[in-house]
Amino acid sequence: MRNLFLSIAEASLFIASGASLFVAGSAEALAALPKGRWIGGSTPYFMTEAGGVLDHGKVFCTVLDEAAQTRIDVVPADDLPRLLAGRFAHGFSYVLVPAFSAVHQGFALGAPALPGLYDQPLIGWITGIDLADLGQAKPVAVNGETGTAYEDAAVVMHVSLGGERFAEADIVNLFTQGAGAEIVFPATGFAATTALVDGQEVNFAAWLRAGGVATALPLVADYNGAMVNVSFQAVHEDRVEFYAPVVAGRAYRLAAPVGDYPAAYGTYCGALDNTDAACALSFNCILNYLYAALEGKTTGGFVGPVTFGEIAYILLNQTLVRLDVKAQEMAEAAE
Repeated sequence: MRNLFLSIAEASLFIASGASLFVAGSAEALAALPKGRWIGGSTPYFMTEAGGVLDHGKVFCTVLDEAAQTRIDVVPADDLPRLLAGRFAHGFSYVLVPAFSAVHQGFALGAPALPGLYDQPLIGWITGIDLADLGQAKPVAVNGETGTAYEDAAVVMHVSLGGERFAEADIVNLFTQGAGAEIVFPATGFAATTALVDGQEVNFAAWLRAGGVATALPLVADYNGAMVNVSFQAVHEDRVEFYAPVVAGRAYRLAAPVGDYPAAYGTYCGALDNTDAACALSFNCILNYLYAALEGKTTGGFVGPVTFGEIAYILLNQTLVRLDVKAQEMAEAAE
């Protein structure tokens, strides 16, 4: 894979060559691209080799040099099982889901129950907009074969790697559970009114305000050793909204403080093995971009779109997702 931050003219040449691409850019930039073997998601925020940037004119392209075949499908909210139906025997799937849509909510709530979900990597992200345009523009996902932009459907590209390569997905999560109260919600959803805090029912919004909780830090659940975040969207008078659903009965804790967020994030990413980061497919959360003040800064070699939610099988928040394509003999040697 090659990751390239390109002008519309440069990206158009790759598309015209017949290459398979994943593309990220503003809705206007995506609309200016020719038809071809690509899918695209809207965001004007990117992590580039020079650092984080807001740019409406360029597009971030991942060129799939390793793809033996690709297949594109458009999946509405009422047909989510179809999301996995077109997978190849050896490969992965990359899905783009518009934020604030019915398919966004449907995927968030329904993905964990999809049959065969973990049989091979399913990664992708929630598409977004310039935060200055909230309430004025809608995120889109684009089927590059037809040029159609969708505000309420997922666009997925299934990628075949043949039998010589395999895909490996990983997440980079800065956060762990803190030592504070255990929080359990009575219902699954993107919002909550009440919660059990150390076994006592409280109005969750009032509890957050009374404790002076910094909502830049997410709620964190421990899924058998994997830390999964749920980020705060808004705290209203008696109701709290989230960027991903909390799960009924699951124990959450507020994330442990990280001190200097930008420094901690840079140190964490820099400590990883990033030898092939420029060739890995990755994307990072808009909340990390904002709270860690990543504009103009690099994060240990990771490059890619800045997203409004991340997908590594299920919906994630405040998480960097990465996918590597490796030679099959590397897997055999590790066994």
